[in-house]
Amino acid sequence: MKKFIVLVILMVSFMSFSGSAQEMSLDAVLAKYYQASGIDKIKEWKTLTMTGKSIAQGMEFPVTILMKRPGKMRTEVELQGNKMLQVIDGEAGWSVIPWSGSTVPQDMTVDEAKAMKDQADFEGPLFNWKEKGHKVELIVKEDMEGNSVYKIKVTRANGNIETYFIDAENFIPLKVSSVYKFQGNDVENDTYPGNYKEVNGAMMPFSVENKSKGQTVSSVIIDKYEVDKEMDDNLFVKPVKK
Repeated sequence: MKKFIVLVILMVSFMSFSGSAQEMSLDAVLAKYYQASGIDKIKEWKTLTMTGKSIAQGMEFPVTILMKRPGKMRTEVELQGNKMLQVIDGEAGWSVIPWSGSTVPQDMTVDEAKAMKDQADFEGPLFNWKEKGHKVELIVKEDMEGNSVYKIKVTRANGNIETYFIDAENFIPLKVSSVYKFQGNDVENDTYPGNYKEVNGAMMPFSVENKSKGQTVSSVIIDKYEVDKEMDDNLFVKPVKK
């Protein structure tokens, strides 16, 4: 169960962009991305609130995801009357996992905090990637299930790897494959963002399907995005045990 919750937060970094289908360099593809995805709008956002549901193992769970600059993120999942929390304050992370038998906030492992910190980047890894210390490569233009796609590999500064499969006709990401550490092991995950809609001048996915080894692990449906909603910094601070 904890593994699929980690996958929930992965959805916050996938944007859509458009352009013409042609052979292009990495810089040309990224230029189209920056222009059509609404990066100039996203850069102005101070907070982002997402509410919806996660579907896994035949059950639905209400989900709320809060993001605030710089680098703060909080994921809340309602589970049978209890609330699961995963929070990063910009550097350190903490969580409350009710099914572990305790409601006391616990520090995240280094790998868990690293994965969540990745997702707290409003613009995602493809924007200002050099300044962030990432490595980005345009690997190949290939066919994926009948669609011509540009395949872009991102090696983050922390070692986590993501590969973007971008539709060569309309430049919408069709798939993102990730490799990251979880409990000391390499975990591979394929994410399929979809149902893009405009939100305050940017295109955002309202559905994300997460697969592992070809099997659906969970689906996330976002009902509403709210930009620059007031957000208390205390939401990201680990409570002190009294």
